Amino acid sequence: MPEVLVVCPSCGKEVPEGKFCNICGELLPPLQDDIGSRSEDVTSTQNHDMISTEDKAPLEPLSLPHFDVVIEDMPYEAAVILLSSSELVEIDKELDRIIEQTKATRQALQLQQADRTVLTARAETLRQQFEKTRERRRELISVKDRLVLEKILEALDKQEARLSKLDEIAGTLDKEVYQEQRVEILHAIKDLRMNLKEATKSGTKWSKGIKTTLKKLGKELNRLDAKFKIGDVSREKYEESTSRLERSVRIVEGGLKRLDESLSIARKR
Repeated sequence: MPEVLVVCPSCGKEVPEGKFCNICGELLPPLQDDIGSRSEDVTSTQNHDMISTEDKAPLEPLSLPHFDVVIEDMPYEAAVILLSSSELVEIDKELDRIIEQTKATRQALQLQQADRTVLTARAETLRQQFEKTRERRRELISVKDRLVLEKILEALDKQEARLSKLDEIAGTLDKEVYQEQRVEILHAIKDLRMNLKEATKSGTKWSKGIKTTLKKLGKELNRLDAKFKIGDVSREKYEESTSRLERSVRIVEGGLKRLDESLSIARKR
């Protein structure tokens, strides 16, 4: 008999039918055929869990922000999750700088000897930069999903906390109920640990791909430096391209740091 599959409302993956998702550990909805046979006295805690998972939608491919950097050996959707959170750090610094420059420009406009034409043009340029940067920030904030590795680690923490709580109240429960709940939680933990191994393996491969990408960006910087020194590119082009590449390096390094932190936790589990 073929295994019945359902779509998890939390991570959006197709998984075997059961009480918990074996990818992210969240509660799964019952199959339509099973709804009538399920007991109606579902606990308020279970109802709360169902509600909390229904409003979590997976990333829609068409809504993903664009990045110039392509990470080696990593699905674009996963790369976007890492790069978005990392670029947000850069974006917030850039917005702060633009605000400070705008304040300075406005103060300069108050001076009697101010060149109003130049300063007004500068203020308009800063305004355009601010709007463009803020719009990019909106795009990045729209990426609310997390890596499967991160979801599994969180789900594992949740199930282990449930097991600990269950053991604490064991003396107040019917022995059969206690054993039933314990087996259920242990089964969920076992599935999560198996999936954690696979997610860790994928994450390790991605980490290597990110490091390869960083090496390529480093070579681009060196190549650009050489072209500038032999006169193949102008100073203006050199400074603009160097700034862009160095920004990309910082963003990719930030993504690598986040991934490696999760991998470090996963390897200790």
